[in-house]
Amino acid sequence: MSRIPQPRNILSLSGEEKRKFLDSFEYVFSDIDGVVWNVANIIEGSGEGFNALRDAGKKLTFITNNSVRPEEQCLEKLKKVNIEIDANDLIHPSKSIIEYLKSIKFEGLIYAIASESIKNALRKEGFQIIDGPHAIIEESFRDLMGVVVSRDPVKAVVIDFDFNLTMTTMMRAHFYLRRPDCMLIGGASDYALPVTKDLSVLGPGGFLKVLEDASRKQMLLFGKPGKALADSLLKRYSISDPSRALMIGDMLDQDIRFGKLCGFQTLLVLSGGVKLDELLQQTDENVIPNYYANSMHDFVEFINDVKKSHA
Repeated sequence: MSRIPQPRNILSLSGEEKRKFLDSFEYVFSDIDGVVWNVANIIEGSGEGFNALRDAGKKLTFITNNSVRPEEQCLEKLKKVNIEIDANDLIHPSKSIIEYLKSIKFEGLIYAIASESIKNALRKEGFQIIDGPHAIIEESFRDLMGVVVSRDPVKAVVIDFDFNLTMTTMMRAHFYLRRPDCMLIGGASDYALPVTKDLSVLGPGGFLKVLEDASRKQMLLFGKPGKALADSLLKRYSISDPSRALMIGDMLDQDIRFGKLCGFQTLLVLSGGVKLDELLQQTDENVIPNYYANSMHDFVEFINDVKKSHA
């Protein structure tokens, strides 16, 4: 039986190991929620940690599964913690979905189970969107069929995080997906959403899985850990050697699995949805990171240690 690899704490590395690790990557791809901030507050020292990496010559790109917050608001909030990036270096499901639809010259009607932010972004790019039904119906199958069955010529179903998802919207999506030419496209697939370090709530991932299983269609997933997103990312940044990139995140199934899928080195921060004992109990090599840190602030000490070893 092969030995399960154990992740290394970046601050426990020797001086030479720290230097080699720092020199081993050029690109840093990072999640945001649970790494820079959570729902309740900014994670202390996160901005300083990312700026320490940038000062060390690393190129920063943020990849979030959260398309509920409009891109402009996300960039402004990053700026408030002294992380300034170009909009091109912020990747999220609505942007990736739009880029894909444009790349295939998609024309047709889209049925969306998603936030207003995603729907507005799609409309802004000229795509035709329908949604709903939003009304509460009587508990009768006649009324149910009246809102589920539709003749709208839908060519794609897009599902992401929707605060108002209902059984009837899922059933209507499934009805459209009966058509052979209707695509299934997904965004955020998180099964849990960290609110604080000690509290997580149900995420949209289960609903995406239900729709994929019920429709028997393979979903094009443009949220982490989707292969469609991985292919798009590697192409966008022309990454010829994925091992020269580091993926940072706070979730094993989304961030670390995605980094492994891309062929990146991986690092988990314990400031979000995973505790240390949970990490150390993992047996699935696809979600075990190469390294871990308590939070991004550890990179300040880490890089200072590297500088001292060179002095």
